[in-house]
Amino acid sequence: MRTAKTAISEIKINGILRYRLTYPTVDGRKREHFTKEKDAKAKMKEILAEQKQFGESVAAMTSTVRADAVAAEKILAGSGLTLVEVARAMLAQKSATDSGVPISEAVDAFMQSRDSRSAAYLRTLRPRMKYISDFFAERTSTSIKFDDCQQLLDGLAGTTSPRTVSHYRTHLSSFFKFCEARGWITSNPVILTSQVKVTGKDTEILTPAEAATILAGCDRRILPGIVMGMFCGLRAAEIERLDWRAVDLAQGIITIGAGVAKTNSRRVVTIPHNARAWLAPYAQPAGNVWMSDHTRARDLWTLARVRAGYGPFFTDWKEVEKLQTDPKTEKPRKDLTPWPANALRHSAISYRVALEKDLAKISYESGNSPGIIQRHYNGLASPKSAKLFFAILPTAAGNVRLFKAA
Repeated sequence: MRTAKTAISEIKINGILRYRLTYPTVDGRKREHFTKEKDAKAKMKEILAEQKQFGESVAAMTSTVRADAVAAEKILAGSGLTLVEVARAMLAQKSATDSGVPISEAVDAFMQSRDSRSAAYLRTLRPRMKYISDFFAERTSTSIKFDDCQQLLDGLAGTTSPRTVSHYRTHLSSFFKFCEARGWITSNPVILTSQVKVTGKDTEILTPAEAATILAGCDRRILPGIVMGMFCGLRAAEIERLDWRAVDLAQGIITIGAGVAKTNSRRVVTIPHNARAWLAPYAQPAGNVWMSDHTRARDLWTLARVRAGYGPFFTDWKEVEKLQTDPKTEKPRKDLTPWPANALRHSAISYRVALEKDLAKISYESGNSPGIIQRHYNGLASPKSAKLFFAILPTAAGNVRLFKAA
């Protein structure tokens, strides 16, 4: 169909001369009739001016489109934005939403947004987000649906604990919430995945002899932090953030500031007498309690546990890898025992409960509720073993006084 041209023609209607103006619109050709030629020419001049400035599309705009343009101008009044700028921005956002961004780029952006988090949190998050990035390699954010996420979680279920799978699901959901906030997806696909059922697990603690063996194998660079975890019940992340200025051996207290504590609430923790003896040779006026090189500190801590008979651990350090290998078979040792999760803190709290029975005080100093202390730590140790635990001391030779299991 040919596009109508803007032109004036003379016609007679009921024997009366009229001037017909023909011009293109969105609905096709439009005609208007005038009794006077000058009125027809004035209208044509107006239409030709619009066509010259904006093209014939403006003349072809419907009244609805014109009304929308006027309304949009009112909305944008005072914002400094033009309709064209807004239209381009919205189109770019729609394009990103429709096509998404590469998962690898999205994961990098997500990790950058977490840079200010604790070192312990990032050490856990990095390998998990790398696994997610590798699993969805070459994919874009919008191409990933709920069944893709479910497949990832189902694949993990056969290789790791339900609790770890649950943590992966949490990280995956946080990642897609991040993408949704930036317009890279329209909805979070993880919401539709199945919840991971995590069954309760008994808290495991070290015997006094096991605790002494661990201390005997610790490098002096990490020993103060291990002692604070084992006898004072500090969390690993709190130890990493702790400064020696907060440790008062004379009064026997450690002040956990709000910026150090997991709960963002200040508390004061008692240092047992045997822990004072362990810490005295290492105490400083100021400075980090834990090594600034967290990778090396983690390797030294792994080495101490392997020496004590725990493992296997994933490591890139050849010394630890060699220690975990049977020299006869050159295969992984089979005599290593799995390390109990959070064993240092669990041991400290459990033995204090057995020795002191003051749940309110212990819950305050450990940064937990009395209900948590009662539910997870009460009854795990006997008063007799607790006395042995808090009597573990370093000898003059730098070794550890070992005790027979009660």
